[in-house]
Amino acid sequence: MVYLGNAAFDGRMSHPLATFDPDDIHDSSTDVGLPGWAKTLVDRVREAAASGQTVTVTAEERMLTPEQMARRLGVHRSTIARKILAGEIRAVKVGNRHRVPYSEFQRYREDMLDRIARASAPDVETELFGDH
Repeated sequence: MVYLGNAAFDGRMSHPLATFDPDDIHDSSTDVGLPGWAKTLVDRVREAAASGQTVTVTAEERMLTPEQMARRLGVHRSTIARKILAGEIRAVKVGNRHRVPYSEFQRYREDMLDRIARASAPDVETELFGDH
């Protein structure tokens, strides 16, 4: 039996994408044209099937630490920590540490860039076109 699924991020760390029963994996064709990472995946699935194991492929949302997010945004880690505590940045707890889903980092970065652009628009307009 092969199970294929597709789910949006719902706060869990991983989502099953496909589960393969060993009896379903009998294709021995060559993997010509596959990128290296795909060849590695196919090889590992075949090895597991050969030993009678069921294989489940999952996808995990990429998570950033507050420090990683701060470096990418050019701000201090404490700024990110304050915004997490204030609810401005959505984070999940992993043990006693915060992790920020990559999709939340992207949302916050776009919002931050939009705020910067709006705040600097009058200065840019004056610089380009002079005082009216």
